[in-house]
Amino acid sequence: MRTLIKVIVGLVILLIVAIAAIPFFVDPNDYKDEIASQVEKATGRQLVIQGDIELSVFPWLALQLGQMSLSNAEGFEADNFAQVNAADIRIKLLPLLKKEIEMDTIVLDGLVLNLETDKNGKTNWQDLSQSGEVTAETNAADEIPDDAPPALAAISIAGVQLTDANIMWSDASKGENYQLRNLNLETDPLVPGQPTALSMKFDIISAKPAAKAYVTLDSDIIVDMENEHYQLTDLNVTTLAEGSELPFDQLNLALNADISAEMARQVITIGDMNLETMVSKDDQQFTGALTGQVNADLNAQNYTVTDLLLDGTITAPDLPGGKAPVKLSADVTSNLASQTASLTDLAVQVQELVLNGQIKAEKILSDTPAFNGNMQVNNFNLRQLAEDLKVDLPEMADESTLENVALKTQLSGSSNHIALQEMTVVLDQSTLTGDFRLTNFAAPAYQFNLVLDKIDADRYLPPPSETEAEPAPPASAAAGAATELPLDTLRQINAKGSLKVGELKITGLTSKNILVTINAENGLIKLTPLQADLYEGQYQGNVTIDARNTRLKFAVDERLTGIQAGPLLKDISGDDKISGKADAAVKLTGTGANIDEIKKSLTGNGNFAFSDGALKGINIAGAIRQAKAVLQGQKLADDNTPQTTDFSKLSGSFTANEGIIQNDDLELMSPLLRVQGKGKANLSSEAIDYGLRVSIVGTAEGQGGKALADLKGVTIPVKITGTFASPKPSVDLAAVVKDQAEEKIKAKAEEKLKEKLGDEVGGLLGGALLGNKKAAPEADSEPENQANSAPETATSEAAPSDTPDQGSAPSAEEQLKEEVKDKLKKLF
Repeated sequence: MRTLIKVIVGLVILLIVAIAAIPFFVDPNDYKDEIASQVEKATGRQLVIQGDIELSVFPWLALQLGQMSLSNAEGFEADNFAQVNAADIRIKLLPLLKKEIEMDTIVLDGLVLNLETDKNGKTNWQDLSQSGEVTAETNAADEIPDDAPPALAAISIAGVQLTDANIMWSDASKGENYQLRNLNLETDPLVPGQPTALSMKFDIISAKPAAKAYVTLDSDIIVDMENEHYQLTDLNVTTLAEGSELPFDQLNLALNADISAEMARQVITIGDMNLETMVSKDDQQFTGALTGQVNADLNAQNYTVTDLLLDGTITAPDLPGGKAPVKLSADVTSNLASQTASLTDLAVQVQELVLNGQIKAEKILSDTPAFNGNMQVNNFNLRQLAEDLKVDLPEMADESTLENVALKTQLSGSSNHIALQEMTVVLDQSTLTGDFRLTNFAAPAYQFNLVLDKIDADRYLPPPSETEAEPAPPASAAAGAATELPLDTLRQINAKGSLKVGELKITGLTSKNILVTINAENGLIKLTPLQADLYEGQYQGNVTIDARNTRLKFAVDERLTGIQAGPLLKDISGDDKISGKADAAVKLTGTGANIDEIKKSLTGNGNFAFSDGALKGINIAGAIRQAKAVLQGQKLADDNTPQTTDFSKLSGSFTANEGIIQNDDLELMSPLLRVQGKGKANLSSEAIDYGLRVSIVGTAEGQGGKALADLKGVTIPVKITGTFASPKPSVDLAAVVKDQAEEKIKAKAEEKLKEKLGDEVGGLLGGALLGNKKAAPEADSEPENQANSAPETATSEAAPSDTPDQGSAPSAEEQLKEEVKDKLKKLF
């Protein structure tokens, strides 16, 4: 037995010596061509072995390779698919006899790998994978039975060392180009089921967008290939990214986590995740930490993130104290198989602003993703938030506005629209409710049905100027009128909806039960119907704007019914110059490329009627009474009567023809006066040519009628010229009084002649000597004819020049004219 053992030991020693002697008798470099030929036969690629091949057998079965390269597939840009500077692989020989593999550190230096995709989507490794599939099919029949003993009893690797590796990725079909450069990887011994240290660092370079990132990774890893269990503990990854085409100047990331992968069950867990972030842009910066727990079921394609929390700080020089805190928390669930995702218990906080919500999404991997959910913003002080964030708000008349803002809504949307349903917006004392939808973000289209309970819009408008604004110079006004209208902007308005307002105050005007309806598309804008209750009356209107052509067209059809004019004017201008119940209607059309052209084209008609009202700021009866006293050399007692002219009716109508407004039937009726007028105004030049006829028809005590009894039936002509901004009224009351006196003298003389010579002879002689001029008819005799001849009469009886002779004191007549002008200017 001892002899047999000695023989066996001797044979083993001889075998080992023989194997160890192989490298001394066989040079592997002699087989370079054969190796290259076999590789080309299997892959169709050329293998070039430029460096030496060194082979050793005992005590390590070792292979050392020098520089070598594998050519690229045809039709691709890079010369080589892969190349290395050096490779070193060593396996202990004796453990192989026990089906154990003990490897030394695997060394790979200078790896360059070019991965390419052409314009048609073909890759430069596609042919290699096809070759592998053929080999797999060929060996399919040689599958190892399930009850076969394991091929290896154990395997261990002293480590892996990868130095100066570069991996290039380019995709011509997408215009993408990425590079993984300066890759260095090193591990401690790799033993299945046992932890080992991993250290890695590399650079990532992107051409589009132009960016660079520097990455380091350190972790303890466990690789259990038999049980398909992989684990990274105390993972630490740092990233520094920067680039001219990135939306930030610099990004710093530091990830700490524990990762466990049970690939047999296709389950991955990321625990104790803490991602610290710093991103900067110019002088602004965000720093924060993202924490949470990630679970992934690859088989079910189900992914969850629980207890997600982002806690960060925005830093900027404009912020109070230079910074503002931000918090976000949520739970996230996603299933790629069903293409669904949900965001629950969402909470976002910026200063005192807190947003809560729930979001569900579907079709998340398709071209038409969609979402729905709800959102709520609790009451917060928007003005204080803007101040804290150093955001400039528009100046408002009331600085206590925007102190109470809130939002609650259901929402839904997709990549092309967003909709808010059951929306409630609180703005101070106002509440807006309804639905809103925005479609097509590239060319927005709006749909809405909104209800606003009440709002004082004047509080949100800019405060009134302390100094009264000067009117624009004529040249500036003309330039403004000639400015082209924004037709392109009008064509872009695409909206359909309605807005109801319970109560509105704007520019001092108060109205209730307002309805605004709009239908606008491709430049055709219809505001119909428009409705409002205001000042005990109603407004109804329809407005159409057509911007589809090179010149804008518009049409208005509006009506006021039962409006109390006094309070209306008081709220608008602060001065109720006219009071009474008013009805008015207007229908106008116009066209033009600017305001001036529209004024010149204005065509249509309208009418108005005031009842039981008064003209404030002028007492026409008092003015006439004062004028009469001055002409007669009398002095009136102080007049303490109100500066008003009461009327029972004030009405008229007008027509518009190419910018010329014509009125022929103005009529004012009061117990004392009748005023009739006709004339025209040019909207483009703003020139006025208007005539009035004022007649004394009564002697009412309340309007000073008794003192004007002798003027009953007299008609006073008034001519108004000038412009809208500067009307120039003129009256010739002296001529009227003079004519009246002459008529009285003639009548008296004729009466005396009749007494002396008889009626017939006296009348003929009186007519021959004194003329045939008759006294002015009473206003009640022919009001229509008087009104129609008003402008001509006013023109023929125009007042003398406003400029008195130099060096002479103004006459009583001239004083009267100036006083009457002042009164008329107050009226007009």
